[in-house]
Amino acid sequence: MKRAARLMATFVLALVVVPFLPLYLERTLMRSWRVDRAGDQIDWGWKLTSLTNYWSNYNYMTREQRPALWLALNVALAGLYALIFAAVIDQALAWRGREASKENPG
Repeated sequence: MKRAARLMATFVLALVVVPFLPLYLERTLMRSWRVDRAGDQIDWGWKLTSLTNYWSNYNYMTREQRPALWLALNVALAGLYALIFAAVIDQALAWRGREASKENPG
């Protein structure tokens, strides 16, 4: 198999896998209870989530969370993760092929 075709095949497979990995950011409200009876404290925080989970919560996000910006960033991250994954797998397969050709030169 030619290297470009192998790279494309692993990239497509990586695009299928990476949305399920919990490597994406979601801006969320964090609520913590205070001991001094002053009520609770609500702050903005971050959580790592999968892209599928992010998409399922997308309709419930508020304007302050800027969901479109974070969706675009997370989709770009998915493409970057898939490209890195495909490059590493392609390099490993190329190395394995070179090692096999050294053992069997004929």
